[in-house]
Amino acid sequence: MNMKKTKKSMVFILTIILIIASAAGTVFAGVDYYQQDSQSGYPSDVMNTQYFAAVKFLMDKKILTGFEDGTFRPNDPINRAQIAVAIAKATNRTNNLDTMAEKNKFTDLESYNWAKGHINALVDAGIVKGTSSTTYAPGENITYVQLITLLVRMNQGAASEVESSGVWPDNYIQYVTLYNYLGDVTVTDWNAPAPRGDAAKLIYRFIPKN
Repeated sequence: MNMKKTKKSMVFILTIILIIASAAGTVFAGVDYYQQDSQSGYPSDVMNTQYFAAVKFLMDKKILTGFEDGTFRPNDPINRAQIAVAIAKATNRTNNLDTMAEKNKFTDLESYNWAKGHINALVDAGIVKGTSSTTYAPGENITYVQLITLLVRMNQGAASEVESSGVWPDNYIQYVTLYNYLGDVTVTDWNAPAPRGDAAKLIYRFIPKN
């Protein structure tokens, strides 16, 4: 009798365990443990492309954004005002933007109030310069050499080293080429406009990931 009772007890316990396990499986069945790597919610034209990792990181950090139609348009150019906003965000220079926007460093920013504070903050930080003493040319597409210059200048130590070793733009081109800062971005014309996709990849390579 005791043996039978023991067997019945073990069967009962195993049954309870299976029921609990089954219930737990039902609760967690809908959990996607790879959700953080999911491409859902990101621009459709960078999914499964060479740009996705950089664009995802920069969008998560609110450094760059896509367009209202759900695209990123990686082959479109990016202008000097847009890139200044991105660099200011990447370097945490977005405090006191209203105050910075009140400074009249350049005469051609009247239609760029959304970027004026960011531009002036980067000027004060020594990261960007105007196209002249009075103009910034915010609507002009940024070129590859202008972009890598801004990115190197995010690191003041590196910028000081580069600017003491030659003449712009050759010194900056030699620096990023020597240390492979371009990664898989191929530049055949340094004065050509840098498209949004390449800009994203280069910003991603230069900024700290933490």
